[in-house]
Parts: sequence; C-alpha cells; structure tokens
Amino acid sequence: MKFTPSIILDAPSYYVDFFHKGKKIDKCTILRDLDLENDSVVMPSCIALIAKPTNVLDLTNNSLVQLIDLSNRQDIHTLLLGRNRINGVINGRSLPKNLKNLVLCENDIKELDELNGLEHAPKGLRTISLLGNPICHLEGYRDYVLTLLPNLHTLDFTKISDHEKLKLKKNPIQLKKADKSKKILKTKKNSDKSSDLMNFAVNKMTDKRRQELKRKLAEAVSLDEIMKIEKQLSGGV
Repeated sequence: MKFTPSIILDAPSYYVDFFHKGKKIDKCTILRDLDLENDSVVMPSCIALIAKPTNVLDLTNNSLVQLIDLSNRQDIHTLLLGRNRINGVINGRSLPKNLKNLVLCENDIKELDELNGLEHAPKGLRTISLLGNPICHLEGYRDYVLTLLPNLHTLDFTKISDHEKLKLKKNPIQLKKADKSKKILKTKKNSDKSSDLMNFAVNKMTDKRRQELKRKLAEAVSLDEIMKIEKQLSGGV
C-alpha cells in the first residue's frame, strides 16, 4: 500500500512516558501494520504531514525496503521500523536529527558494509536493535556496529560494557568498503538456512502466545513496554 494523506492524517496517536517517568508527554504516532511501501512520488509529501510534534514514530510491520527521509525532523527521538523489508545500504543521513532510539528488528540486512551509512547517523543515537536480521550472525557484527556508532549505549537490547569499549579502543577494526552496486530489493525476503535458524525461536512461539504479545503491544502505555514486547516478537530473550 502506498502512503496517502488520509493514512497520515488519520493515524492514531497516544502519549508515553519514556523520558519523563509518570508524565506522558512524548507523543507516539502509529503507522504500523498497514503494509506501507516506499515510493518517490507521493510518499515525501505525505511524510511531511506527520503531526508535529511526534516524538515516537511507529512504522512496525510494513513493507518498507529502505529508510524514510526524516532528516528535517527534530522532534522524533524514537523510530520503530521492525518487521519491514529494509535491505541494502542504510542511509544514516535520512534519520531524524535528534534520534536516540532506532529499532530495525526483523528486516533483511545481510552484509556488514550495508551498515556503513550509520556512521552518518545522529551523534545522539543511544539505542539500536538489529535482532532478526541475517547480519546478526556474521562474525564481528557487534564490534562493527560499535565502531560505526561509538556513542551507543545499548545494542540489541544489551547494554554495551566498558570491556567492549576498551577492547575496541585497543584493537580498532577496519570498516569494509561499501558495495555501491547493490540494489534495493523490492520483493519479499528469500528464505534460507541462516534466516530459518535466526527465526527459530519466533517460529516456535505458539499462535496463542504471539497473539497475547500483540495484544499487550496494542495496550502498552510506555515505550519501555513497547521495546520489551518488540524484543520478544523479534526473537530476543
């Protein structure tokens, strides 16, 4: 489904207490579960209609294949993009200027060099999750992300230790050269052995348990709850 003005203007929203515990003053705009797709014609003008301020933008479970350009937004501090089809080179320059939390669970990011664009992500980015992407199973994945994002506090819902930081400082790693010939794939993800293994924990989940988590997600009233439930749905423990 393509973005339309009515989808944006009719998007539900609610307030969460992510930064101000007990004070629900961060506005969350919901554009999840709509099968939304990238397009270069209508989408840019539609994105400009997203309510201001929006502090948390939820685009979970759509059909996006690349990041949306939100570089002119200073109000969005949390971007939820789990369970899309994002693949190819990640453009960090397209992220909101003051972004602090980014969820990219269950997409189709396969190679380390596809993350190189995160080097240009906002310096204030503190939390990122890539769980459920094929890249998570590559050797050196965690060190690679931390090299790109030295100011990060949490990766894949796990706090970055002082030991990890010290190890990278003593033994810095070389970034891989990006393959500029890679094309963004607009088809559905191809299933392979690595992705089958990666999704094993999620696939074992019963329908009843999955529906229970989705119900809790819909009823969540704080971003902490949302992040915790998203972690479970994407195979995190």
